[in-house]
Amino acid sequence: MQLDTLLEQNRTNHYKMLVIVDNNQQHEKIINALKNKGWTSYDVNENILQMTEDIPENKIKLRIGDKIKQWFNSLPDKVILYNTNILYSPELGKLTPVGAFKYRSRDKECIVILEGQISGSRIQYSEYRKEDHVEMDVSELINVKMEDIDA
Repeated sequence: MQLDTLLEQNRTNHYKMLVIVDNNQQHEKIINALKNKGWTSYDVNENILQMTEDIPENKIKLRIGDKIKQWFNSLPDKVILYNTNILYSPELGKLTPVGAFKYRSRDKECIVILEGQISGSRIQYSEYRKEDHVEMDVSELINVKMEDIDA
């Protein structure tokens, strides 16, 4: 599917979050295709690590959600978020990229590139019974596998 078509569908969706499942670290494919079209990319792992530096270790689960919300609200209107695996961490309370950014994507166009397996209207990360295993409902979002995108 053409990236432009996906973006147009995403723009008219209630939640303007395009979820791209990428298990091969190919986020540059999307970033390069959109860098001259008003999109800005952010390494979520890098930004989360910076946010947690001034939070006491025993308070991270309680405070990280507000920090992420403040950070996301400060971003421009068209963002690409990649390298999102840190959000699945039990140390952060097993947030998910979808859960962390979905509601704010009503106002901003957002592309979230994440790892996982698509199963119907859900994306699973990790294996069942592992500490970092999560499932995300993507039924209200446009979602696609990276290999199905023509950028």
